[in-house]
Amino acid sequence: MSNPTDGDRLRIPVEQLVIGMYVVELDRAWTETEFLFQGFRIRQQQEIRLLQEICQYVWVDARRSVGIRQQAQENQAANLQPVISKVSFSAEMAQAEPAYQAAREQSQRILQAIKLGQALDVAAVKEVVKGCVESILRNPSALLWLARIKNKDEYTSEHSLRVAMLSIALGRELGLLPLQLEQIGVCGMLHDVGKIKVPNEILNKPGSLTSEEMLIMQSHAAEGRKLLLSNQQVTAATVDVAYCHHERLDGRGYPRGLDGARIPYFAKIVAVVDSYDAINSDRVYNKGKSSLESLRILFDARDSHFDADIVRAFIHLIGIYPPGEIVEFSNGEVGIIIGCPPGNKLKPRVLVVLDDHKQRCKERVVDLQESPRDTSGKPYRVKEVLSCGAFGISIDEYRQRGLIVPGNL
Repeated sequence: MSNPTDGDRLRIPVEQLVIGMYVVELDRAWTETEFLFQGFRIRQQQEIRLLQEICQYVWVDARRSVGIRQQAQENQAANLQPVISKVSFSAEMAQAEPAYQAAREQSQRILQAIKLGQALDVAAVKEVVKGCVESILRNPSALLWLARIKNKDEYTSEHSLRVAMLSIALGRELGLLPLQLEQIGVCGMLHDVGKIKVPNEILNKPGSLTSEEMLIMQSHAAEGRKLLLSNQQVTAATVDVAYCHHERLDGRGYPRGLDGARIPYFAKIVAVVDSYDAINSDRVYNKGKSSLESLRILFDARDSHFDADIVRAFIHLIGIYPPGEIVEFSNGEVGIIIGCPPGNKLKPRVLVVLDDHKQRCKERVVDLQESPRDTSGKPYRVKEVLSCGAFGISIDEYRQRGLIVPGNL
C-alpha cells in the first residue's frame, strides 16, 4: 500500500487518540517500544494507554483510520471555538460560586458512591467540570480564590476538588484546548479515588507511617486504576492519571517507577498540582506550608521529580503573592493579599486585618506600589508569607463580609 501523503498524515497529541486511528509514526523510534509492527490500527484502550505512557504525540494516517474525520472535525471545532469573553473578578464570582459549590458537592458524592459500592456518575462529573472550565476561561481568579477556602475535616474530597480547579487553570496556562481542560479537570476530580480503599487509621494517622502502612497508602494508585477501569465511561487518560500521578521523572516514584519519558503528560500536570496542594494544606500529621514555600519546594524538585516547564508554568499561574495569601509586614502587622498591579507582582495590595500586637484592627488597604510608610515612618515591607489560617484568620469570613474584592485580576 502506498505511503500516506502529507495531507493524510495528522499529528495527534496522545490525549486525543481514539480506537480506530491508524498510527504510522511515533515521536520516538519504534525499536524503543513494545509494539511489534511499525504501523497499526488502534483496537483497544490498552494500546492507547501504552502510547500515552511512552509518547507525547503520534502521526496518524487519516485514510486508513476509522472515524478519524469526525475526530479531526471535533479537534478543529475545539481550535476554532470562540474565546470566552473575559470578565472582572467581581462579575465572575457570581457565576463561579455556584459552579464551585456544584463541583464540591459532586466530589463528596464521588467518595460516597465508592464507599457504597455504587457506580460513578461520570456524566455528572463531566458536567460540573465543564462549568468550572468555563469560569476559569472567563477569569481564573474567582475559582482559584474559592479553592483557597479549606476545611481540613473534608480534606480528601476538597483536595480532589482543588486539584481539579488548579489542573484546569494550569492546563490553560500551558495552552490546552477547552476540551482538554475538561478532560484534565475530570482527571483531577478522580485522581485519588483509590484512597477510599485505604483504612482511615492509616489515611489519618497523626504520626509517621510504618513501612507496611506506607505500602498500603501507596496502593491507592493501583486501587484507583482498578476502580476506574471497571467503569466504561471513564477515559484512558483519567485511568492513567489515577495510576501515574505519583510517578516521578527520575524513576523513583510509585507504583511502577516510570521514568519521565513514560509518564503521561496529564499525569505530569496533576502530579505538580497534587503535590502543591498536599504541601500547602493542613493535615492531621503536618501543618501546611505557605504558597511561597510550597512553590519553592516544587521548584527545587524540577527535573528530578517534576517536569520543569510545567513547574515554571504553575509558578507563573500562582504567583509569588497570590490573592488570599496571608502576609506579615516587617512592623508586625498582618494582612491578606487582595491583588497585584499589572506587570508588578512583587508589589501586592494588602488588606491589613491585625495590628502589630496581632489584635484585630480596623481594616485598611496598604498598596506597596505606592511605597507607603507606617506610623513610625518606616516603609512597609513583606517580612514573611504565612500559611493558610495563620493567627486564626479566615479569608472566607472577610470575603463574605465584602471586604475582599481582588483587583486587577
